[in-house]
Amino acid sequence: MFVIIIKKRDDMFKDRTEAGKLLAKELKKLQDKGLITDPVIVALPRGGIPVAAEIAKELNAPLDILFVKKIPAPGNDEFAIGSVSENGLVFVNKDIVERLGISESYIQQKAMEKIQEIARLREKYKIEPKLLEGKDVILVDDGVATGASMYLAAQSIVREYPKSVIIAVPVAPKDAEVENMLKSVSHKLIVLEQPELFMSVGRWYEDFHQLSDEEVINILSQFK
Repeated sequence: MFVIIIKKRDDMFKDRTEAGKLLAKELKKLQDKGLITDPVIVALPRGGIPVAAEIAKELNAPLDILFVKKIPAPGNDEFAIGSVSENGLVFVNKDIVERLGISESYIQQKAMEKIQEIARLREKYKIEPKLLEGKDVILVDDGVATGASMYLAAQSIVREYPKSVIIAVPVAPKDAEVENMLKSVSHKLIVLEQPELFMSVGRWYEDFHQLSDEEVINILSQFK
């Protein structure tokens, strides 16, 4: 069963903490109704961590992280041609790859580099992966743009045999293709805001600063 909650707002989120608290209220309603019984909150670093932390507090649930890294185009680190999760699952935009003539060996090389980078970060953050089998896994980020990273994250979670997968984000574009893609890999989808004119995730936050590793470590230390 899909639960899509759209809360129309007249202003932006103050910051990721405020967005997390608002999401937490909606998820707590589902928990109180018995629709979420054994939750584990899984954040996409870094931006999803402060959002997820507020949900974990409200639902009295453990907090975990799941790394998904973009695979950049040759010569342009800002342009993603796909993404890779820490368990090695790879998503590639075939149209872009074919159009740019990117080789399979390049994709494999970059994917391996990203997996090694992820391993270093997990060690730095000092957080052990949580058991997800049989759990209500709530996947959280500070927003969705194309949906590719969240789609890959949900696919990775499914491999752990959870009871359910819930995607919860403060903001996402009002785009049927993105929405349907996320529905295809989740049992429930919760979005607080779906603006007609989206532009970017950061557009909907007053404070959307790049989190430092120190900030992330400080948040995660509260859940050990």
